[in-house]
Amino acid sequence: MDIKKIISEMTTEEKAILLTGATSMTTAEIERLGIESRRLADGTAGVRAEPEDNCVLFPAVSCVGSSWDKQAARKLGRAMGKECAHHGISMILGPGMNIKRNVLCGRNFEYYSEDPVITGELASEFILGLKEEGVCACPKHYAMNNQEKHRLDTSVEVDERTMREIYLRGFEIAVKKSHPDAMMCAYNKVNSVWCSENKHLLRDILKDEWGFDGLLVSDWGAVHNICKAVEAGLDLQMPPNGNIVNEIKKGLADGTLSEKALDEAVERVLRFVALPIPKETEAYDRAALHDAAKEIAAAGIVLLKNENKVLPLTEKKYKKIYVVGEYAVSPLIQGQGSAEVYQAEDHTDIPLEELKKRLPDCEIEYIQAYKKREFSSVMLWPGIWDFRHKVAEADAVIMFAGAMESEDTENFDRRSLLMNPNYEMFIEGACKVNRNVIIVLQSGGAIALDYYCKNKSAAIVYAGLGGEAAGGALADVLCGIINPSGRLSETFPTETRTDLDYPGNGYCTEYNEKLAVGYRYYDRHPEKVQFPFGHGLSYTEFRYSDMSAEVKGDEISVEFSLENTGDFDGAEVFGLYASDPYCTLSVPEKELVYFDKIFLAKGEKKNVSFTLPLSVLSHYNVSLGKYIVEDGRFDLLIGASSQDIRLKKSIFVAGSAPYSMTGRSEPMIG
Repeated sequence: MDIKKIISEMTTEEKAILLTGATSMTTAEIERLGIESRRLADGTAGVRAEPEDNCVLFPAVSCVGSSWDKQAARKLGRAMGKECAHHGISMILGPGMNIKRNVLCGRNFEYYSEDPVITGELASEFILGLKEEGVCACPKHYAMNNQEKHRLDTSVEVDERTMREIYLRGFEIAVKKSHPDAMMCAYNKVNSVWCSENKHLLRDILKDEWGFDGLLVSDWGAVHNICKAVEAGLDLQMPPNGNIVNEIKKGLADGTLSEKALDEAVERVLRFVALPIPKETEAYDRAALHDAAKEIAAAGIVLLKNENKVLPLTEKKYKKIYVVGEYAVSPLIQGQGSAEVYQAEDHTDIPLEELKKRLPDCEIEYIQAYKKREFSSVMLWPGIWDFRHKVAEADAVIMFAGAMESEDTENFDRRSLLMNPNYEMFIEGACKVNRNVIIVLQSGGAIALDYYCKNKSAAIVYAGLGGEAAGGALADVLCGIINPSGRLSETFPTETRTDLDYPGNGYCTEYNEKLAVGYRYYDRHPEKVQFPFGHGLSYTEFRYSDMSAEVKGDEISVEFSLENTGDFDGAEVFGLYASDPYCTLSVPEKELVYFDKIFLAKGEKKNVSFTLPLSVLSHYNVSLGKYIVEDGRFDLLIGASSQDIRLKKSIFVAGSAPYSMTGRSEPMIG
């Protein structure tokens, strides 16, 4: 396709038509010029096509975040890419990349983490996986769509440094590492300007500074003035705008829109349309995609607690097990809203049945006990006594609990972090009569556990929203077929923060906490933490030793030894944090700059080494408009979680220099 030639032959009407959809999920076609339509689809956890298509329901983005596993994120991208190719879909509207500023955000299940490095790295792998199958990603929602309440009209008031270091950093990593073919702007305003019309965000930062050369799409209904939006850098308005021709003509006439900006937007739409429609490279194999979904779900399961090694379950240890709670037979496996995947046929692995398959000689009995949609506890009290008497006989009790189905959803935020009180009541009853109570939590985000759940249970497993294969993945982890390797990508606090401006006054939300988001806040308030960022246990043990670190030009070399000293093969996640104790700016105690997941057979020891650009130590200097690495001492910390630091080394940087986030030093601007 000769794009320049086509643009020169287009009428103003044709250009305008190309800048909006033909339908809610297709781009426009112009037969005269040979411009074909392309299909788009929602899908952060699977392709949201027609129910009869029976697309695979994969784990939620939050579950991938809990995996801290770049290979799992890439695998998900490839799997969803195969699904798209099978259905002729050119672009997936995902991944979700917003930062989990507030644990109550109803859409947190669609986002990776409270940390921008995890967000950017895992999103990059997902995007690259899609690309391998010829499918375009459309990361969203750029930017600072961190709550559902008032998301359509609030103005996020945020300073430049906080915006760049916390809320834009993940997008920047993804743009520079994976070069996505599209990006979706958010509904909200940023500093009183709609994201769809925000030149600073769209043109100055995203396109000019970062070099994003893809298609910039509006969220559905986020455009308030198409001419102002295109002038600011937007390329495609969705869904269809039936009056776009008149609006574009008027904007050109009154000077609101320039021909240059119009042609640039048209060119970007044409570049997307010029990409080949994804084609299947092999026969569609739904069963194989289901198996991939199970592997990814298992990678994101987090073992929060395991006293006296009550897990894994074996027939030798446990002859009689009671499985309690409706989520054991009707699991919570996805959130609601535009991420919901419809299926005409049910492909869900049922946790209870999967456990029975893996423990055929164990007596496993199911007790409903409480209903997942029932709030009244008064009527349940008579049944508590019978329940307690029954579970007292068991060798182990597995209690399925978690968030309400309606809590993890688009358009609404969660009311609290608490579970349904019915769950807590029965868990307390079980804990009083049985030492081996295992709690399985299903939710798209943090849950605040009461005293008995946290302190009297023997084990707690956070399963997240694991998709259609979650039941099999969970059974594999509970039975030790797979050693849990998930880690929390968000802090589980004891309660919601009261210092955040949330949900705002309906007109604006002030990000006065600045950089103190997630563990950057809780590191200074550990008493408010149930389970810290990065926390997760294993059935084996790992020993960290022999760390070294040095600066070599514009790079940092880090090396350490990791040994599996336990009785199981397993994977360990480590995080490298940087601390700048003498920074002239206000900085968190430490910040994640790198992470990886390392597999070790039992008894195996590995030397882990990696090199990072010096820019990971930088902070944004507003007066210079640059990232700056200050001279002096930096502490590098290797931890199993943000509050479980195993190794520490100091390095010294001589001479301040401005840096781009690509890692190369740039000349100082006088």
